Amino acid sequence: MRFFVEIIAEKLHGELQGNPKRIIENVAPVEKAGEKDITFLADPKFLEAAKNSKAACILAPDTAKQELASFQNCVIYVKNPRYAFMLLLREAEKAMRPVYPVGIDKLAAVSPNAIIGHRAHIGPGCTVESGAEIGANAIIEAGSYIGHNVKIGARTRICPGVKIMNNCQIGSDCILFPGAVIGSDGFGYVFNNGVHEKIPQIGKVIIGDKVEIGANTCIDRAAMETTYIGDGTKIDNLVHIAHNVQIGRNCIILAHTTIAGSVTIEDYSTLSGQCCIADHVKIGKGATLMGRTGVLSDVKPGELLCGHFARPRTEAFKIEALLGKLPEMRKELIKIRKQLEKICPEEKKLIETENRKPPMPPNPIQAPEK
Repeated sequence: MRFFVEIIAEKLHGELQGNPKRIIENVAPVEKAGEKDITFLADPKFLEAAKNSKAACILAPDTAKQELASFQNCVIYVKNPRYAFMLLLREAEKAMRPVYPVGIDKLAAVSPNAIIGHRAHIGPGCTVESGAEIGANAIIEAGSYIGHNVKIGARTRICPGVKIMNNCQIGSDCILFPGAVIGSDGFGYVFNNGVHEKIPQIGKVIIGDKVEIGANTCIDRAAMETTYIGDGTKIDNLVHIAHNVQIGRNCIILAHTTIAGSVTIEDYSTLSGQCCIADHVKIGKGATLMGRTGVLSDVKPGELLCGHFARPRTEAFKIEALLGKLPEMRKELIKIRKQLEKICPEEKKLIETENRKPPMPPNPIQAPEK
């Protein structure tokens, strides 16, 4: 990455303060930025750090012009510095990303019945089965498997080692990170005559446009219909999504979350890390589940829940606070009990009688003695 500050200001539609010919070579946090770095100021609490920064340029909000008027290097004023910095990182990523050659690598195995789009790349060690369709400018990186009749949209990037099983569909402008598995069988069995017999999973997975799926995330195919991921949804690493799940648009699902079968998650919902959703539950539009929330019943639109049994946040925090006081409360109860025993000796005998364990019933499974 190597840009003049004036070029960056033009790309970001920002107002430049300082030398337009200053050269930027890298990006960095505000407290670590050096003389060739660009950084950003999004939180007012870092204003002093920004004033003392050695950065060549700072992306700052329009409202900070007075505070940064005396900054010794460059400032680009924009409406949303965080968003502007993200756009800048995109440019940096393009400069760092390897250029993939157009066409099929000689070490790839591509069926003659597959359709490869204009300027698509199929990397070494890839397998593309019969009936598969790869969209224009798509990138299939080394060692990935594309099953029979799979459809992949334009400009989608499939990272190394991704497995997309038969009949699944991936939209345009998606990113699937290494090790993701799309379309593995859903976990369905019938217990009959003492054995678990597999229920065939003959459905598929459909993923919308601009979806990102993290490394080693697994999305199961539906038993009969479709497991669906809506446009713009972002899924972190190590997430499991079971069969027949329906996820709406622009949802956020963080790492280690487990979603059981036939769950519906409506648009703009957020599931924080290690959430666990029971089967056939509905998460309403815009709901937020905090980390390690367990959901056993439907969640209303817009609700903010947390805790092992998905309570409203304030209630869950009160319970957690009380749990921390349990040892102290136990000491108080023991103290009160001793005082009661002194006042009412007959109460002590009653408590001892109630605390006496009844004899255990015989084990009905235990074999009779010979």
